[in-house]
Amino acid sequence: MAEEAMTADQWYEEQLDEEPRRQKRERERREDKDSAMNINSLMDIMVIILVFLLKSYGDEPLKTVGQDLKVPMSSAQLTPEDMTSITISQKAILINDKKVVDVKQGAVDRSMKRDGADGLLIQKLFDDIKKESEKKKREMDLLGKKYEPVATIIADQAVPYRLVTEVMYTAGQAKLTKFKFAVIKTTRDSLGK
Repeated sequence: MAEEAMTADQWYEEQLDEEPRRQKRERERREDKDSAMNINSLMDIMVIILVFLLKSYGDEPLKTVGQDLKVPMSSAQLTPEDMTSITISQKAILINDKKVVDVKQGAVDRSMKRDGADGLLIQKLFDDIKKESEKKKREMDLLGKKYEPVATIIADQAVPYRLVTEVMYTAGQAKLTKFKFAVIKTTRDSLGK
């Protein structure tokens, strides 16, 4: 019986010693839950931001960015479609944001033209447009859609008409048969009318 009382006393002391350890474990468990919750919340926020950025990037089918590119204004109500875009800035000609040919003083170097200085066809541009239109045609075939050979020309408002003509001629020779010109949409009031 004395042994049993001793065991009970020991048990009681162990329980007293166990209480701070139990509280410490409980406190650690709560801290772990709180930190995991913060990481999950942070990850949720990051996913939302990522989706927002991807969505806002994909909203505009045409991107007109650059110090050497000032697109003309218009009050047209049409929205641009996803198609081959040819950008003519004061420094370069690009196809779908990929630089193809340099432009100096409003003209392409005559070595880039098939028929010399007076020629209209820009050979490197022609080759790259053919590649892009073939790629676009394959994409449309895979999507089960009809391919329309349309090009959107995004030209700086100060680019000479001769250069725009050369680009259009070259694109036409590469089987892009329809052209659309990109402008910045604005209201009639801001145009001064």
